[in-house]
Amino acid sequence: MGKMINKHQQTKSTFSKNLFWLGSAQVIGRIVRLASSIILARLFTPEIFGQVAIILTCFELICTPTRRITSASLIKMNDTELAASLTNANKINWLASITAFVAMSLLSWPLALYHQDTHLIAPMILMATSYLLLPLGMLHAAINLRANKMRVVGRAILWQTVCDGLLTATFALLGLGIWAIILPKVLVILIWIGIHRYHNPLPKADKSPHGQTIPKMFTFGSMVGLSDLSIALRQNIDYLLIGYFLGLEALGIYFFAFNTSLGISLGITQSYGTALYSHLCGSQKNDQQITVSKDLKARYTHSLSLVLKIAIPVIALQSLLSPYYVPLVYGNKWIEAGALPVFILLCLSGLVRPIGEAASQLLISINKSRLNLCVNLSFTLLLAITITVCSQWGLTAVALGILIIHLICMPALNLYIQLFVFSKKAIGTNEEQQNSSKRFNQEVHHDA
Repeated sequence: MGKMINKHQQTKSTFSKNLFWLGSAQVIGRIVRLASSIILARLFTPEIFGQVAIILTCFELICTPTRRITSASLIKMNDTELAASLTNANKINWLASITAFVAMSLLSWPLALYHQDTHLIAPMILMATSYLLLPLGMLHAAINLRANKMRVVGRAILWQTVCDGLLTATFALLGLGIWAIILPKVLVILIWIGIHRYHNPLPKADKSPHGQTIPKMFTFGSMVGLSDLSIALRQNIDYLLIGYFLGLEALGIYFFAFNTSLGISLGITQSYGTALYSHLCGSQKNDQQITVSKDLKARYTHSLSLVLKIAIPVIALQSLLSPYYVPLVYGNKWIEAGALPVFILLCLSGLVRPIGEAASQLLISINKSRLNLCVNLSFTLLLAITITVCSQWGLTAVALGILIIHLICMPALNLYIQLFVFSKKAIGTNEEQQNSSKRFNQEVHHDA
């Protein structure tokens, strides 16, 4: 019993350290980005912010399915299977990245035609070139995540974000306009690659039959990618619909309010999701399936409690002080444009956003990507309907609708996880328990 308690405490400590490294990297990076956004807010018009929102939204939606298309599989593998699967994983990474580059490049033309703004085309194509750089570091990043080297992962996020903010501010002051935002985002990919590759050689590729085939890895990665895409669509559907219903200027105001209000809290949430998936997968590698539900529930509950304890005070303080610091820091033109109520409402929605991130990572870790996809698509549909209806009354109504739908659905999702997912995992069938026990004994024998 004492060993189990010590192991549980050690697991909590490991996750807390991982979250600290990733969270601190995100927060420090967001502070630098905040300084950069102050310069941008004073130099750029809402129309330019609207253009940037369109480009970055398209990039995020296309990039998201490729991010974990192989890493989700690699993280769960043992050493033998990992070495035998690297070649196939690299092929899938390149195929996905080239497809993403072509898709975004082609998408730039109809978007420019719809918004009657040909200035969108060149920045979108330049932004798309960053997809072609990603495969140079994707396998190395997966190895670091698999080994729980969150200090390295956090360092990559930190320096990528810091350099992005510094370059953006410098280029903006030099008068580069929209290029001041797009060009740094391509250049800092090289920093991310360099940090993940530094002193991190890949395991020697093994052509043994123990590796996963391309179809099997691609199928699992596609399901995870679609689940991630549903989350990204949920997080970006507001940009698409506001741009469609209210125009680029309103989108620019919303984009400013969203990023300045949720920047730090979303950084914490994203770091939390990155650490949580490896944390939850670790419980299934080391424990028998018969007892995994208790350990899994403990890891999930503790991690969610921890991130909420961090996020809630930050968001509450930010909301209370916003009427004072928004005009002082960003300028009165944003107050006159009506950004303050939108800022406060979006900021408050961040109180429950970590719950959705936790639920998604949990479902993926227990091979319920299809359920995760259905849940996120359902929420995205509700969010789209809410935004469509509320847009008839303006931007503040849209922000209020987004807050209400998050406050209702995120706690409901957590309740569903507690009542149904964990109970099914805990009960199981005798046959499943026996098969899982056999697999566990085989793994122990193999490790020995």
